[in-house]
Amino acid sequence: MIDAHPYNRIGQPADIGKLAVWLASDESDYITGVTIFADGGMTLYPGFADNG
Repeated sequence: MIDAHPYNRIGQPADIGKLAVWLASDESDYITGVTIFADGGMTLYPGFADNG
């Protein structure tokens, strides 16, 4: 699985935690109505969209 992953590692809970902390901070005050993918690039992986 790691060989197929664009970021060359599996995501950890801390990856989501860091995003949540950033979203709760003043640094993200201009962010509205957006989907943020914290997936290490998997949405860009050619086979990800069609499960294959």
